[in-house]
Order: sequence, then structure tokens, then C-alpha cells
Amino acid sequence: MYRLRQATADDAKDAVALILSSAPEALPRLFSQHTAQLQYSAQTFLEQAFLQQQGQFGFGNHWVIEMKGSLAAIGCVWQREMGAEYVQATLKSMTEYYQGPDVLDVLQRCQSLQHVFARPAAEEACIGHIGVAAPFQRQGLCSELLGHLAATALDLGKQYLTLDVKQDNVSAISCYQKFGFSAQRTTVDNSPMKLGAYLHMRKKL
Repeated sequence: MYRLRQATADDAKDAVALILSSAPEALPRLFSQHTAQLQYSAQTFLEQAFLQQQGQFGFGNHWVIEMKGSLAAIGCVWQREMGAEYVQATLKSMTEYYQGPDVLDVLQRCQSLQHVFARPAAEEACIGHIGVAAPFQRQGLCSELLGHLAATALDLGKQYLTLDVKQDNVSAISCYQKFGFSAQRTTVDNSPMKLGAYLHMRKKL
């Protein structure tokens, strides 16, 4: 049996490992940074950001599945209208970790990916940070998590659920297709990070 619940700050270490597994190329390239004086780690940043309740990476924005005493899966959902508190908390997590002008470099990298990870439309909810731990894969947890996130989107009054997934992530795409998502477009990252091609997928609720 499993337990689906909202994440808490106590989940930070295992939750961040799953979040990193959801985008193993993009997240380190976005948030790891080496300067002459300092070395920033994506994992350390995300662990610090997760401890906040609000914000893009805050625990209050995530749902987890527990199974056999372990954190087995994680995901989150957001909408166009997240509010000032969400935006301020996201920025705060960055300014508290990155020093001086280094935070501007991180923000610039995030900005450069806006053409890949489009802001959801008013009638859409977007899901992300979907990760399932290796020992619990192919046990239906992805579908259970997607079902909960879809119900959350309906509660928010949305008509569609969207996501972006790396084009070569065949297993994830298969799970999303089985749940009713269909590919809408392919976008190639032309930023300096060159993250490759991503599928934008959508499901009618």
C-alpha cells in the first residue's frame, strides 16, 4: 500500500533527489555554478529552497507518495496565477543562496528557457518535477500521482493539464500517453545550455 500526501520540510533530502531525477540535465545546468570564489551546487540550492513552504521548489508546492517506509514519488502543479507570495518566495530562495551578481546569472539562465517551458495559459495547469524512485518504478505510482495532480487542476477550475518532457525520456512519455496526454509540439533549446528537444504535452480534463 502507498500513502499520497502533501510534502513536508522533513522530506527535503529524499524529495530533492527525486526532483533532480526528473530533470537530471536541466536542473544541474541551471543551478550549479562555479565562480573564482564560490562553488554552487544544484542539490544544495534545491534542498535549501525545498525547506521553504512557498515558491517553485518549496515543500508546500509538492505532493509525494510514500511506500514501504520510503519516499517513492513526487510531483507538483502550478498555474498562471500563482500570486505575489509564490514569486517572492522563489526569488528569495535564490537570493539567499547565490551571492551578489551570481544570482543574476541564474535568473538569466532561467529566462533563456522560457521558450522551452512555456508559462501555462489561463485555462491550463502545468505539472512538473515528476520523479519516481528506481525501486518503485513500473508499479503504477506515476499514474496515481498524475491522477491526484489532475484532480488538483480541476479544483483550480482548469480545463487542461500540461507538461514538458525531454524527447528522449521514452519511459516518462509512455506513462503520460497512457494517462491521456498527447504531444502538442516539439521545442529545441537554443540557449547556451543546449538541453536538447522537449515535447510539450497536454491532456483535456
